[in-house]
Amino acid sequence: MFIADSICLTKLLADVSTSKIQLPDFQRDWIWDDDNIKELLISIARGYPIGAIMVLDAGGEVQFKCRPIEGVKNHEDSKAGQYLLDGQQRLTSLFQSLMQEGPVETLDRRDKDKKVKRWYFFNIQAFIGPIADSEDVIVSIPEDKIETKNIGREVIRDLSSNDKEYELHMMPSGEILEPSKWILNYNKFWNSCRTEHPTGDPNDFLLKFDSKVIEIVKKYKLPVICLDNKNSKEDACKVFEKVNTGGVSLTVFELLTAFFAANEFSLRKDWNSRREKLHEFDVLEGIEGDLFLQAVALLKTYKRGKEALALSGIPSSDKIQGVSCKKRDILSLSVDEYNYWADKLQKGFIKVAKFLHHQFIFKSRDLPYKAQLVPLAAIHVELDKKLEPANARKLLEKWFWSGIFGESYGGAVETRYARDLVDVVDWVNGGQTPAMIGEANLPPERLLSLRSRVSAAYKGLYALQMKRAATDWRTGQTLSIEIWNDNRIDIHHIFPKVWCKKVKPQIHQKLYDSIINKTPIDATTNRRIGGKKPSLYLQSLERECTDTEDEGASKLRNILKSHLINPEFLYKDDFGKFFVARGVELIQLINEAMGKQPISSGKDVFRDALGEYGISTQVE
Repeated sequence: MFIADSICLTKLLADVSTSKIQLPDFQRDWIWDDDNIKELLISIARGYPIGAIMVLDAGGEVQFKCRPIEGVKNHEDSKAGQYLLDGQQRLTSLFQSLMQEGPVETLDRRDKDKKVKRWYFFNIQAFIGPIADSEDVIVSIPEDKIETKNIGREVIRDLSSNDKEYELHMMPSGEILEPSKWILNYNKFWNSCRTEHPTGDPNDFLLKFDSKVIEIVKKYKLPVICLDNKNSKEDACKVFEKVNTGGVSLTVFELLTAFFAANEFSLRKDWNSRREKLHEFDVLEGIEGDLFLQAVALLKTYKRGKEALALSGIPSSDKIQGVSCKKRDILSLSVDEYNYWADKLQKGFIKVAKFLHHQFIFKSRDLPYKAQLVPLAAIHVELDKKLEPANARKLLEKWFWSGIFGESYGGAVETRYARDLVDVVDWVNGGQTPAMIGEANLPPERLLSLRSRVSAAYKGLYALQMKRAATDWRTGQTLSIEIWNDNRIDIHHIFPKVWCKKVKPQIHQKLYDSIINKTPIDATTNRRIGGKKPSLYLQSLERECTDTEDEGASKLRNILKSHLINPEFLYKDDFGKFFVARGVELIQLINEAMGKQPISSGKDVFRDALGEYGISTQVE
C-alpha cells in the first residue's frame, strides 16, 4: 500500500519545479504567513525535523485533476507523476523561498488577510557567531529589499543590491542550494573592499558558514510516505483526511469534484446551477452539495439493490439490501450515474419543499431536521406519482412526524437514511409499517425541556400547531403561508415572561419558557400582549375581533381553542391549570400526527412539574 523513505530536499524541490509532484485540484490555496516561513527555513538550516511528506503515485484508479505547486512556471501542462497529499504548505514555502526567482508571496504576520511579497536572507554572522541561537538568523525583507521603520523614514536594512548583501553578510535564500557564484562574488567584494572584513578572512568566514549551514541544507532529507497507485479512491481520501490536520477538512463534495474534474465534468458548476433553483424555496436553503450527493448515492444503491432482488428470484416482499449513502458510496459515483439521478433528484427536492409547506414549515431555520430532507427527497423520486393519493400522503406524513418527535435524526444518520427509504417505499406499496414509527415516542417529560429553537421537536410542535388549523389571533383567519408571511407569525409566550417573573408565587423560567406556554402569534398581537397578564390583554384583543363585545369574546375564545388553549384558564390568569391542560392537548396532538395513541396523557407529569416549582393546582 505504501513505502516510506528519506528523500533529499533538493530532489523533492526539483520534482516540484518540473511538476512531477503536483497538487490534487481539491487542495485549497492556503499560504503560510511570514513567521511560519522564517521558522521553516530556520529548522531546515539547523537540521531540525519538519515532519513527513505524503504523496500518491499517479496512474491508478485514483485520477485527480491537478495543478503545479504555486510558483512553478512553464509546467502547467505537465503530467503529474505523484500527487502531493500532505506537505503542501511546507513544500510550497521551501520551493518559493529556495528555488523561484522572484519574492515569496505570503501573508503579513500581523494581518493574515493581507498578502505581501517578501525576500528571505540567511544572516551569516548570526549563524556562525555567538548569537547563533537567535531568531534573527533568517531575515525577512519587503519586496523592494529595504526594511524601514517610522513609516519608512528610517532605514533598518538595505539589501537592494548585491554589494549591499555582501556588505551586510546576507545570503539570499535562493542562493543556498547553488551558492558557488554568490560565494565567489562575496569574496571578490571583500578582497577589493577598502574596509577590512570583520573576521579578517572572508574565505574562512564562508567556510564556517558552509559547514554549519549550507551543507546541512543541501543534504537535508525529509521522510516521504509514498502511497502506490493500487490504492482505491476511498483509501486515498481517508489517508489524506487523516494526515491533513493543518488545514480545513475537505468535504466529500470537494473530493468528488476533483475526481469528476479528471473526466472533464465540473461538478461545482452543475451543482451551483441546481442550488440556485432549489434555494428559490426558503425551506431548502440549507441544502448543499454534500446532502445532494448523499441523496444521489441513496437512489443509486437502492436501484442496484432492487435490480439484484429481481434477478435473484427472491419474493419481492423481501426488503431490498445494500442501500447506503456513506462516503465510500458517494466517492464511487461516476459522472454518468450522477447525471442519471441529478435532474430527477432536483425535481424531488422541489416536491419536498411543497410537502413541507403543507406541514407549515416555510423557512430553513424552522426545519426540524435538515438531514431528513435526504430520504424525503429520495422517497419522492422513487415513489413519484404514487404519493399523489391522499392515503399515500397520509402515510408519508406519519413517517415524517414520527422522525421528528421520535427524534430519530439527532445522531449518525446514514444508516437511518437507507432504512427509511427502503421502509417507507415498501409501506406505501402495501408493505409493513416502518419500525421507526412503532418506536417513535415523545414522553410528556420532554415537553418540559423544549424551550428553544435548537430542538427539532420544538420546531416540529411549532409547525404542527399551525397545521392543525390554528387561526390568526387578530383576524381569526386560518393560518396559511401567505398569512404567515404577511403577519410575521412566530412562536411567542402565551403567559408573558415579564408577568411570570412578577406574579406571586413567581413562575419558574423552566415552566414559562416551555413549549407548553408558546404558540404561533403574529408580531402585532405579540406587541399588544407585551408584559400584561392574560385577562388584560384578552380584553384588548376582544375589541379588535368585532364591533360588539359579546361577539368579540366569542370569536376570541374560538381562536384560543384553535391553539389548544382553554380560554377559561387564560381569562382567570390561572397558569397552573392552563399549563396542565395544554400539555395534555399537545401530547395528544403529537401522537395524532404520528398515528398512535399516547402512552400517557402527561397530566401527572405536568402537575408534578408545577409542584416542584411551588405552584399548586387542582386538576380533575
